[in-house]
Amino acid sequence: MPRKNVLKATTDAELLSYIINQTPDLAGEIDLPVQGQSIEPIGKIIINNQRYRNAFINTVNLIGLTIIKRNYWDNPWDFTVRGTLRFGQQVRELILDLCNVYDYNENVENPTRFLSNAVPNVFNYIHELNYQKFYETTTSDEQLAMAFDSEGSLFDFITQSVQMLYESYKYDTYLVDKYMLSRRILDGTVTPHQIANYSRLDARQRVSAIKGVSNLLTFRSPNYNPAGIRRATNFDDQIVIINTQFEADFSTEVLATSFFKDEADMKARMVLIDGFDTQDSARLSEILKTAYEPFTDAEITALKNIPAVIISREWFMDYNYALDANAPTKETDFYNPATLRRNVFLHVWRVFSTSPFENAVVFTPDAPSVTEVIVTPAEATVTKGQSIQLSANVTTTGFANQGVVWNVTTGDGVTVDSTGKVTIPLNFESVAEAPQVEITATSVFDSTKQATAQITVV
Repeated sequence: MPRKNVLKATTDAELLSYIINQTPDLAGEIDLPVQGQSIEPIGKIIINNQRYRNAFINTVNLIGLTIIKRNYWDNPWDFTVRGTLRFGQQVRELILDLCNVYDYNENVENPTRFLSNAVPNVFNYIHELNYQKFYETTTSDEQLAMAFDSEGSLFDFITQSVQMLYESYKYDTYLVDKYMLSRRILDGTVTPHQIANYSRLDARQRVSAIKGVSNLLTFRSPNYNPAGIRRATNFDDQIVIINTQFEADFSTEVLATSFFKDEADMKARMVLIDGFDTQDSARLSEILKTAYEPFTDAEITALKNIPAVIISREWFMDYNYALDANAPTKETDFYNPATLRRNVFLHVWRVFSTSPFENAVVFTPDAPSVTEVIVTPAEATVTKGQSIQLSANVTTTGFANQGVVWNVTTGDGVTVDSTGKVTIPLNFESVAEAPQVEITATSVFDSTKQATAQITVV
């Protein structure tokens, strides 16, 4: 999130001096407070003059993005924001896989071969605006008056009136990003890598296993993204997300005992997570509404055992929408003269998404496997020209991919798309034996695991 100013005030006098200097209506007419003296006299001057009071409030609003060195929380995942979009823009992610390769001897006798078009292997995905929220807080003239009556009160007033709006937004940003990562892991679209005998390994051995995969990511491979694109992720573009306990073990047992810290340290950037299993469910439900899928006890247990995840720097596709002069947020306020209260609003529009093409690996002590595939409904009756939506439930361990490939096993002319939607053509030729159509869902992780649906056409 861009910041307009940087302020490291530690006392009310320093903070008030900063506000006065930033406000033309105040700077030329009010003396700066003297360090150690009460700011109450200056506060009375500001409160008792309508013009001064409005100028003061407006400046307080403007420093909402300012770093105040007190109770300030920095989002450790600030790397997720990719940029700012204008109204009407979409994020279209275009990825090119390797070019096709051809045998020379097979084409040398074809004089018109050079006229053929080589269609590139292009993958694309559109990320759209999906987060439109506003935050609200209320302050009163009484609170403003009390902002000058004791040391620290001015800080408290700014925290209550403005800063907590931005703190709330930052916290929610972290929660949503962590939720998206956790859901992708549970769906199996983050490549799982088992660290065998994890509980028996010391910190150095665990770090060694993670570093080995980090090294592999620098080579082109189709094994680390769900699209199967041959991609490489350099060390500079790798983000290693590690839970707090693993980082503590890493710092005390590995770095502290190493003669050469650079050799023991990760070459990729490391960021912390307060546990993959610690999801603020109440807040997420409030933020995401019906889009939030609560975690089951089994999912929380599985997430708890994750020591680390490596993702590409561009794996998160988070974009801000410019709401006010290319700023990622828009702040407004409304003063109610009847109640002597001011409502302050912070509006944020944003794209929260992840890339299906970028590399990502989750480390787990469990062996990835598929135990069962179930298709619902297993039996159905469909009229010619109609469609039916099938679903597949894939039970896995170790965060194996839960995706399936749908195929028509029996039924000429019948089609099934990638989501499991089956369409019976109007000219379907029924046979006496029923069911006439069989649809198979095969696990993409383990092709030996599959299930079928039997459809009778009437």
